[in-house]
Amino acid sequence: MVERLEHLEQEIADLKKAVQEMSEPSGSDATRIFLSKCGGWQDERTPEAIIQEIYESRTTSERGAGLFRDNPT
Repeated sequence: MVERLEHLEQEIADLKKAVQEMSEPSGSDATRIFLSKCGGWQDERTPEAIIQEIYESRTTSERGAGLFRDNPT
């Protein structure tokens, strides 16, 4: 059991070292890397039609309304 823990400790130390040695991408590279992970979106609708659908799908909610009432519960 102790040997296993020592092995795990060494693995963690190796991983820490590898992460510390990694270089941070520049601002534009970081943005490009992030966007490449997001994939794409294809839609036949116009931006205006998408926005209209978003507004039409909104609903009202009473959740949290008790926080703003005059009478505490």
